[in-house]
Amino acid sequence: MFGLRFRLALALVAGSAVTLAAAIGLLVPPLEHRLAQDRVHDLRALARTAGLGLTRLPAADLRPGATRPRRIVHQLAVRTGARVALFDAHGVELADTDPERREPGSGRPERLADAGYARAGDLRQSVTDREAIVVAPVQTRAGNRTIVLRKSLGDQRAAVAVVWRTLPVAGGVGLAVAIALAAVLSFGLLRRMENLRRGARRLAEEGIDQPLDVDGGSDEVGEVARALELMRTRLHAQERGRQAFLSTASHELRTPVASLRGTAELLEEELAGPEPDLERARARAAGVSRQAERLAVLADDLLGLGHLDAAGAPSTEPVDVAELAVVLAGEAEPLAQATGVSLAVDAGTPAWAAADPLAVARIIRALLDNALRHGAPSGSVVAVDATTDGVRTAVAVRDQGEGVTEADRERIFGRFERGTTRGAGGFGLGLAIARGLARRMDGDVSVDDAPGGGACFALVLPACASPLAGDAADRGPPGRDAAPAPS
Repeated sequence: MFGLRFRLALALVAGSAVTLAAAIGLLVPPLEHRLAQDRVHDLRALARTAGLGLTRLPAADLRPGATRPRRIVHQLAVRTGARVALFDAHGVELADTDPERREPGSGRPERLADAGYARAGDLRQSVTDREAIVVAPVQTRAGNRTIVLRKSLGDQRAAVAVVWRTLPVAGGVGLAVAIALAAVLSFGLLRRMENLRRGARRLAEEGIDQPLDVDGGSDEVGEVARALELMRTRLHAQERGRQAFLSTASHELRTPVASLRGTAELLEEELAGPEPDLERARARAAGVSRQAERLAVLADDLLGLGHLDAAGAPSTEPVDVAELAVVLAGEAEPLAQATGVSLAVDAGTPAWAAADPLAVARIIRALLDNALRHGAPSGSVVAVDATTDGVRTAVAVRDQGEGVTEADRERIFGRFERGTTRGAGGFGLGLAIARGLARRMDGDVSVDDAPGGGACFALVLPACASPLAGDAADRGPPGRDAAPAPS
């Protein structure tokens, strides 16, 4: 296989050769034709001028042997450098600047007229490979006379020959300059491409940890290098996230599994005794149940995280997040009672958003669970409200706990990240999944200080118009019958 530099040079040589051939083909024949036509034009003009001089001569000076016609013919020959002959109406030669040279067709002008000469008004003309011929009839006082001018085209052929010799030389010089420039330009280009190739091969052989050497060029090679480095950076970040995910997930799974295994072994030993302590066995069985529930929650979060990484953009439809918040708050009521927290829902007005209803339900569940388990102290109130301004629709969950510190407000949305305040347990996946789902729907989940203390977690989504006619009317108090919760 030939290299890029050889192919580039070959393309330049071929292009220059084709250009030179096209230039010769398009320039030389028209130039040769133009020079011949210019010569004929000059002869015609001088023939007309000589004809005017002949018309002024008396008839006696236009007979054979007269000197004045010879003088006019000689002057015309001097001015044109052509051979000039004058004939009477019968073809008798009256004057000739070169009487010793006889050529076919030069004895009688009518032979010239019949030999395919083109007419140009009252003139006839012809161009051959060797000469240009003009036959000019003149009406004199002694009758019709004919001037014949024959001019060699040797000078024109010499000029064309010079062009023939000059064009290849100029083309060769241009080709040499083009090859030299191509070599200079291709050196830098090929060097950059070689660096890029080495970097790509290093990525394949050594992994994606080492960054590529990206130059500052703004051409296509620079764009490819920057795109490759961006791809490497993203792959490296994904790999680090995957490794962190596997490490943390294995750690989080190891703890409940170890506890579950130990509790099960103790329970088995107690029940195998002659007089088992049933109360202690029941307590250990309850511990097994709690650990199994914890594992189920972790498995569900891990599955949701996997779906979040693999899925594309979710399908959206109009969702009344106010009604959904009422339903999900009803679902969370048993947990609220168990933790001694009251739920207050303010969602009497519809708040429509363009979103995936299952994803919205999961996000609101995560926010409620976070507030009830980790935010609100016993005896406090968790408030839920849904609002819309026609552009953005929001669901806010406010607790009366210690709040979230400024340093933790972004960190807690990372995977396997927990807050540093009281009750910051769990696996650290719920808020990460919630924000990931919201951003896939062109929304977001954020946290701020709640009025009067505590934390306020807000889900914000793009608003949309109500699909129901007359839905702007009040739907009644929020304590109406709730629809079944989406699963």
